Amino acid sequence: MTTDSVRQRSISEVIESAGITRRHWLYFTLIFLLLLADGMDSTIVSHIFPSLIKEWGVSVGGGIALIVSGGFVAMGLGSLVAGRLADQLGRKPVLVAAGFILSAMTILGGTAENFTMFTIWRFIACVGIGAVLPTAVTLLADLVPQKRRGAMVAASYAGLGLGTTVGATLAGAILPAEGWRVLMFVGGAIPLIITVLIWIGIPESPTLLAARGSTNRARRSLVQIFPRVNPDEVDLTASVVKKQQSATFQRLLSQPYTWTSVLLWVFGFLSLGTQLLIIQYLPTLLQMPSPGLTTVESSTIVAVYGFASVASLLLLGAVLAKWQRFGVIAACLAVSAIVAVAVSLVSDAGFVTLLIVLGVTGFFVPAALGPTRNVLAVEAYPTDMRATGVGITELSARLGSAGQGALGGVLIGGGLGLGGFFLALLVPLGILGAALAGLKALHRPQETSDPEQEPIAVPESLLPQT
Repeated sequence: MTTDSVRQRSISEVIESAGITRRHWLYFTLIFLLLLADGMDSTIVSHIFPSLIKEWGVSVGGGIALIVSGGFVAMGLGSLVAGRLADQLGRKPVLVAAGFILSAMTILGGTAENFTMFTIWRFIACVGIGAVLPTAVTLLADLVPQKRRGAMVAASYAGLGLGTTVGATLAGAILPAEGWRVLMFVGGAIPLIITVLIWIGIPESPTLLAARGSTNRARRSLVQIFPRVNPDEVDLTASVVKKQQSATFQRLLSQPYTWTSVLLWVFGFLSLGTQLLIIQYLPTLLQMPSPGLTTVESSTIVAVYGFASVASLLLLGAVLAKWQRFGVIAACLAVSAIVAVAVSLVSDAGFVTLLIVLGVTGFFVPAALGPTRNVLAVEAYPTDMRATGVGITELSARLGSAGQGALGGVLIGGGLGLGGFFLALLVPLGILGAALAGLKALHRPQETSDPEQEPIAVPESLLPQT
């Protein structure tokens, strides 16, 4: 291979040819742990709702529904802002800032003297939570080879499921002995430590840096990921993208992205909303007069639900590495509908039966609803607008979570039990299937294509001189 041919390699070609390295697994692990902290935080808060009801007289359909729905709106705002900033300023600084906001505000929530202050701190924490997810998965998608992108993004979501297990376990251990405030302090300290490690250990996306014209920073980042690569033999200018005449937000609704964006927003609106609706309200549903479980029993079931989701998401990542994403996601949605009906049929059973059935539910439902919107979104947009595209998909997801969170509070407050709750999930699952079919129809010709390999316009001043 001649020197000239080596110099023609782009950053994307270097990443593809190197495959998955030990450093990629380090980056994956750190992002996995931050998503674990994200899932843990949501679970912890759902477990302290009964304590807030007792201490401050908060109602499920009023104050608790406000925290759930308002928190989702704040998450959506965080996703929107973070996605745009991540394309402008970089993935890493936005991710680190989001992690610090999540940590600090969760700790401050534990100091609240009344429900108003708790709500304020919680809403700000939710801005950080919303910013973490799209920025983290976009950074991971930029750092790993395209052929492993969907699998790694899906597997990273196992962190959210494990976070559910860890949060439920911490709630069961800390709440009875120490109270909800100590639980909030612990819930804020864990993501703080992980964020510091990310600050130290993960580089910025070299593809994004080169696309923005920061060739020196792109060179340093590339060396950090691949120490054996000579950056002088990589054509960094080949990744420099010509500035678009329209804003990135407008591009999302311009051809060829118009219907893709709309369907992704529909998918996001219903997928995350349905997933978090289950996590937020499951402890309360299990402690209602029917089935009438104790705090420890409900915490155990939620922990098993989360642990099962970890196994399923890791398996989903392995499956996506071999099979096309649309068929895999469709199968997950179909099985989720079946298990939702199964839960409705045994909703008044005892602890052991519910533990088994909801454990099975935790294996299938999170795989269908958790990572799927971002598995689809990271493949739908090129590098220079990927974070914005993923961020707005997350905004739609959080808005859907807010709407479904408020609706869930009203329905449960009106007497909807565990069985009726899971039967109602058939509606969003059906719409998700229709949206997925639309996305597949739009993307069938490009199923194996890489958005980053689209023709790139390079300014003449940056072309190699002959």
